[in-house]
Amino acid sequence: MGPVSLARTALSSAAVALAAAASAPLLAAGYDRPFPVFTVLAATAALAVAVTSAARRLTRGIAPAAIPAGLPAAMLWLVALAAWAPGPVKGPVPAAVDALLHSGARILTTAPHAPATVDLLAFPVVAVWLAGAIGTVLRHDGRVLPALLPGALVLCGAAVLNPQVSGPGYQSAALLAVAAAVLLATAPEARPDTARAGLAVPLPGHGPAAGPRRWRARIGAVALAAACVVALPGAVYAAAASGAFESLSARASDPRRAAAPQTPVELRNPLSYLSTWSAEPNAPLMQVKGPETSLRWVALSEFTGPVWLPDSTYRPSGSVLPPARDTPPKTAPTTVRVSVSGLPGEWVPVPGTPTRVNGIGVGDDEESGTLLSSDGPVAGRTYSATGNVPDWSDRPAARAETASGSGYERYLRLPPGAPKRLADIALSAAGDGTAYQRASRLAEYLRDSYTFQPGAPSGHGYGELARLLVAPGKKGGGATSEQFASAFAVLAREAGLPSRVVVGFGPGTGGTDRVVRTGDAVAWGEICFEGLGWVPFDPNPRKRSQAAAQPRASERPEDDGTDPDSATSDDLTGGGTTRHGRHGSGTGGTLLLPVLVGLPLLVLLALLLGVPSLRAIRLRRLRRGAPSARILSAWTEMQVSMRIAGLPVPASATAPEMTERLARELPDADTERLHRLAVLVDAAGFGGAVTPDDAAFTVAEVRALTTGLRRTRPIPRRLTWWWDPRAPLWAARPAHLPR
Repeated sequence: MGPVSLARTALSSAAVALAAAASAPLLAAGYDRPFPVFTVLAATAALAVAVTSAARRLTRGIAPAAIPAGLPAAMLWLVALAAWAPGPVKGPVPAAVDALLHSGARILTTAPHAPATVDLLAFPVVAVWLAGAIGTVLRHDGRVLPALLPGALVLCGAAVLNPQVSGPGYQSAALLAVAAAVLLATAPEARPDTARAGLAVPLPGHGPAAGPRRWRARIGAVALAAACVVALPGAVYAAAASGAFESLSARASDPRRAAAPQTPVELRNPLSYLSTWSAEPNAPLMQVKGPETSLRWVALSEFTGPVWLPDSTYRPSGSVLPPARDTPPKTAPTTVRVSVSGLPGEWVPVPGTPTRVNGIGVGDDEESGTLLSSDGPVAGRTYSATGNVPDWSDRPAARAETASGSGYERYLRLPPGAPKRLADIALSAAGDGTAYQRASRLAEYLRDSYTFQPGAPSGHGYGELARLLVAPGKKGGGATSEQFASAFAVLAREAGLPSRVVVGFGPGTGGTDRVVRTGDAVAWGEICFEGLGWVPFDPNPRKRSQAAAQPRASERPEDDGTDPDSATSDDLTGGGTTRHGRHGSGTGGTLLLPVLVGLPLLVLLALLLGVPSLRAIRLRRLRRGAPSARILSAWTEMQVSMRIAGLPVPASATAPEMTERLARELPDADTERLHRLAVLVDAAGFGGAVTPDDAAFTVAEVRALTTGLRRTRPIPRRLTWWWDPRAPLWAARPAHLPR
């Protein structure tokens, strides 16, 4: 092989590796350390190409056998990864085996941005390895463009199933475009068209009129192909941004939604603490370092009549949390360090919309944004939390519509038993106007009609609200934020506004090194608006403990006729919104889902590896044994190839009749060689004398005829040629040789 051929082979191998690694940027986005994961996947693609190329030489050109032959090297690579990034199982070899068996299921039951450990890396590593190995086999077999297909399929899967991907994905598109360009540029001169790839489209610059323009035309075709591949995702992204796909979801689906999340133990309702804490406001709960901001603690979405309940579906999360589905127009990234002393329970206070938590393991409820400690009670723990704190001073929800449709019904649901006067109060207090105006009037009604009473009896169900609430315009009694937040959310639902209750804490006192005390605890209500998610409203009376008060921009009450753009901001708290504005069921069987997902994958893996392996074993037997046995085995393979090609093989067909059929299907076949093949098959089958040279001729001729048949078949049959599951069954039957 000359220097030019060596360079061409090296470039084409590099192109296949690039195609296999095209999905690496998208796959790496799902981990807390994307760059190391990207490096691992890129190295996996390069190793798969190199190992499969070497295995192909060891298997003496039997292309499909190179894929299973390289699997021991893939296992060694997993063992190396287990030593570098061990998972829950100790020891590199046991960890690699455990990762290979359970990686897919653990990915489905682990929140996005998980740690880069071997048990969460094995599945994408195996996928990229197989893409590189299959692409290498196709490229060595002369299938130029189909060599891109395995990498493209993995890329599509990464794009469709990874909701952490944002933007048009230019990095992956560029890798695939460069791979396509290099493969086209290094296409073999002996066959400069793509017919072997199943596309009867000649490359530019070949044929009788090629002349000196051959390379210029070829380079132009490569550049055009690369430009199209790179421009396509940008065009789709621009169309989506312009609203062309407004009716379609722009986010990838997340298969983790179907996985069964972690269900916490019974925890005390956080609203029940507020009455006692308001009576004893000076007990320290935690120390907070960082910018002054309120902290969210627990969101409560289910109202049973007597009590509000928090969502109870928490999925284990890594340090990096999923991005928000609906993000307010203005947010400020804020990081605080929290040292918890007297805070009860296992919920984790965070600033605004949490994006990252370090120092404590957490479970994430994706609908409410509430975090639950997976390390037990938070008391005595120190952690840092980063979140996007929204700025509601511009009142972006003033003209927004409330969220509606499937998934929001539960935020409007009220259980039976509600006193009729609650509905009358809600309609009277909310009045007419936009959703924002009605919610603001409800909050204003509660702030102006009641007083804050520390130590008021706990309770926030229908009975307590019926005793507390009075008709608008009258003066009511006193209560704590437990009752006011519950009253706001219940009245909002009576008025047709999707609502919930949130418990949190004010900034505390002490500057940048603050102490948050029991008096800083506060509850507020939230309304869900389309495109914005959950917008907070403060229903707590002005005459209340200043330690628990949320900052306000003004004290001006809102008139019913006030323009919504100039409405008061008294109702907006600093609590922020949660990550998701849409409701998911969060149910599913822990064991059923891995079985449903894993079983098809195991069947597919068996087809991809088992079928070609069985055929490769049979083909290797053609090199050894008695000449007659080798000839008959080769003839069996010829019959199998004819069946795969879709040609009938009647039980009454003789060897000469079958070679005549082959001559009609392959006009370029040498008729003399076909005649000799039929004679040798009959001789071997009926006790005639055959020599090792006759056996070698038969094996070579059968391989040539099989290759010719495959090239004349349609694209789908060619692509599945070596993976047809019927082939091993046909090959198990001895060759029939009727006289």
